[in-house]
Parts: sequence; C-alpha cells; structure tokens
Amino acid sequence: MDDGSQGNAMTEIALALAMGFFSLLVLTMVSMGAGEFESGRKLTIVLAPSTSQDSGQGATSLDPDNLVVIYHQGRFFDSGLAPLKAASIDGTKRVILAFAPDVPMAEVMDARTRISAADLLVSTLDEDWQAALGRFESPEGAVR
Repeated sequence: MDDGSQGNAMTEIALALAMGFFSLLVLTMVSMGAGEFESGRKLTIVLAPSTSQDSGQGATSLDPDNLVVIYHQGRFFDSGLAPLKAASIDGTKRVILAFAPDVPMAEVMDARTRISAADLLVSTLDEDWQAALGRFESPEGAVR
C-alpha cells in the first residue's frame, strides 16, 4: 500500500524553492528599476566623435589662437621649443598638449593635471616633432 506520498513531498519542496527564487528575482529587478523606464529619456554613451575615412586618424584642425604645448622629459615647451612653466600657460585658449607616443600614461596624466585649461586636448607628436626634439637634446640626454 504505497500511495507515493514521499515522492510528492520532495516535488512540493523543490517547487516551493523555485517559486521563492523566482519571486526574489522579480523583486530584485523591480527594485533596481528594470520595470520602469522614462519614455522621454534615452541612454546614450558617446566616446568620441566619428571621423571621416579620408581624414587622418584622430586628426583635428588647428586654429591660429590654439596654444600648442609640448611635453618632453618632464618639461613643457611651446611650438618654438622654448621652455614654458605650467603656471604661465594661458588656460583661456584651447591648449593642445602633445607628447611622444612612448611616454607612460601615468606621466601624461600628471602633466595634464598640471595645466589648468578649460579646453585641453591631448595628442601625440609625429615623427618630425620627435626628430626635432632629438636634435634639441644634448648628449647627456637633457634638453638645452
């Protein structure tokens, strides 16, 4: 006389646990706001403006009033390779901070924080600028 009640008890327990888990999942989603979304608001992330294929990668146009600052071996220079102090850089203009591609990112971020400018663009130096800086260095490795 086995009516199979032991098998039904385990099934009932498993069903109760599954329903409890599902209830917690729905409660968590609702509390995180997954059930609500404002219709007039759109979520977008813009990392960088897209450029056309015919322009150089990451190329930007220079205006005559832009201030080009070159960062080399821990020092700042203007476009004529004259030394600059970070405090003397005019932050009201658009400042373009250029550095060699092999400079560590931590050093670039440190140099960037030393310049207080509202519009600051960070860029890398091309081969011509790097060659000019190489001729500008003394044999000891220090910039004259």
